[in-house]
Amino acid sequence: MYLPTLALGDLVNTAIADWIGPVLVGIIAVVAIVLLWKRQFAGFLTFAAMAVLAALFVFFGGDLFGKNGNISKAGKEVAKRINAIDLTATTYAPELLDLDR
Repeated sequence: MYLPTLALGDLVNTAIADWIGPVLVGIIAVVAIVLLWKRQFAGFLTFAAMAVLAALFVFFGGDLFGKNGNISKAGKEVAKRINAIDLTATTYAPELLDLDR
């Protein structure tokens, strides 16, 4: 038995494009209109910032955080450049490694 993963990927993309995306945009629009109607501008600005982040995760989540996503690649590059500290080569090594204290 095999699992058609390509079809599942298409299903996710279709669900985002046809259902999740429009529902998210509709909810954002309704909440934004209510906040502006009540003249809560500080709340509106906070909500707008959160809505932009949510939209980024929904619409560009795979491109940013996927296996070959930009943020994933940047994190891997940074992780390769991090140097490890060897405690045995420092002048404080005997005090730090003494666990009997």
